[in-house]
Amino acid sequence: MGGIYLMFKVLLADDEPAVIQLLENLVDWETLGYTICGTASNGEDALEILKQSNPHLAIIDIHMPRINGLQLLHQASEILYLRTKFIILSAYNDFEYAKTAMRYGVNDYILKPIDDDELIPALKKVRNQIDNEIGTLESKANKMKFVASNYINRIIKDEISEEFIERCKRILRLDDNSSFRCALVEINQFEKWMNDLSNIEIQKKRLSVRKVIEDGVESNHVPNIFDDDIHRFGIIISHDMVMREEQYLENLKMEVWKNCHCSVSVSLSEEAKGIGNIGKLYRQSLIALQYRLFQMDGGVLYYERFKNTPLNYNFYESNPEELLEDIKCNNISGINDKLNKVFGEFYKKKCAPEVIESYIKNIEFEMVKHIQDHNGNVDELITKLKSISTSIGKTPVDSLRDDFYKLLLDTSDYYKSISSRSSKDIIVEIKDFVHQNYQKDLKLQQVAKTYFVNPVYIGQVFTKTVGMHFNEYLHSIRIAEAKKLIRRTDMKISGIASMVGYSDSEYFANKFKAITGYLPSYYRKNSIM
Repeated sequence: MGGIYLMFKVLLADDEPAVIQLLENLVDWETLGYTICGTASNGEDALEILKQSNPHLAIIDIHMPRINGLQLLHQASEILYLRTKFIILSAYNDFEYAKTAMRYGVNDYILKPIDDDELIPALKKVRNQIDNEIGTLESKANKMKFVASNYINRIIKDEISEEFIERCKRILRLDDNSSFRCALVEINQFEKWMNDLSNIEIQKKRLSVRKVIEDGVESNHVPNIFDDDIHRFGIIISHDMVMREEQYLENLKMEVWKNCHCSVSVSLSEEAKGIGNIGKLYRQSLIALQYRLFQMDGGVLYYERFKNTPLNYNFYESNPEELLEDIKCNNISGINDKLNKVFGEFYKKKCAPEVIESYIKNIEFEMVKHIQDHNGNVDELITKLKSISTSIGKTPVDSLRDDFYKLLLDTSDYYKSISSRSSKDIIVEIKDFVHQNYQKDLKLQQVAKTYFVNPVYIGQVFTKTVGMHFNEYLHSIRIAEAKKLIRRTDMKISGIASMVGYSDSEYFANKFKAITGYLPSYYRKNSIM
């Protein structure tokens, strides 16, 4: 490690407070090269700490409330794509649990009661593994990036000492007289990537963004770039690092778009001297990121411009009844005017993302309720609303307003369609649909979605109107068609079964007999009309 000694972060998670207390006091964590970054009594809290702190090691109980140990492993390794090492604790020797845990790359499996004779070797083993991984990074530069990122994050969290600051100065090439700022670069499409891409694809895209950031500076300043979060990078920018911070960051946004096909939000803190101020500058840059809602040109977000304009967290009092009435009546100009007024107020008052989200959620609740009251299908609406919700805080107010406006127009058109059709009309349409598509793998849920109706409600109406359940009706149509084919052709019974929608000829034969009273072969042989 060339004299650089890292303290590795460890998370302790167990639903028994006594076990947490035991773990905290059983070993000398600092001597072993660890610092406890958090404790959790359930899987949900543990997952949150994993997301926020990205510890090097997590010691977790296999049986925890809310999210158990195996589910936590799955989330960490296959969804969040974390490199955290894991030691699993269990009250009894469960081979199946252990086998599943090992599939996720668990580093050790310790049975309770825990003693230091088992725990200390396990901790040393993990420590060596991490040291070896760092030691086998592609180059000294990559190794230094890892160390620098670790150091910067510790400064941000105020985990510093005089000796530590001196080491940071050498790594970041900053002395007491060096002026610098902190910039943050956040990937705007990251939540969409999480929904659409595999973990490997996400990691590739993420690294491609980091490469663009690194390519804009001299190689000796690459350690000044750090991983702040899974979707965000930070940069400690000094005057000798880039000629002009503003120009570098503007070019950075364009280069990311050109090379990575995604957009980033970039913020910049005030200027300060002294490594101890990195945490303060980081928090300034984090605050500036929140103001992207009101930055219509998509440029760099400067803390200096926003520091005297605090976000407004007062609840926005607006009666949504008039807007909801316009949606119901398909009054397009009314919808447009009211949204212009509301979102104009959001911009003018610099409302916080949480306030805007609360307003949108209120409208969402009323729209969903109206559709359900009219036995419509809310699935598509909820999916679109989820997409809008994820963009709140990452999209300028005018773009958010346009997206919400389009959604309200679509919803208004749907209101019109479900209000104009009676249940009996829909049943007629569904019967026609079955006659035309009986040979396909039809399910009531799928058919209901086609006609934008609630599957439970339409199933009840179908039974009441037709006199039989949807599946019974589907089988009756299929068997009626099968009878025609048996009488009029010499096709094999298995071929007929497949043609009318049954992949299993035995199942078809049973259904045929249940409806006609005869097996298909007997029906053909005796030419029953």
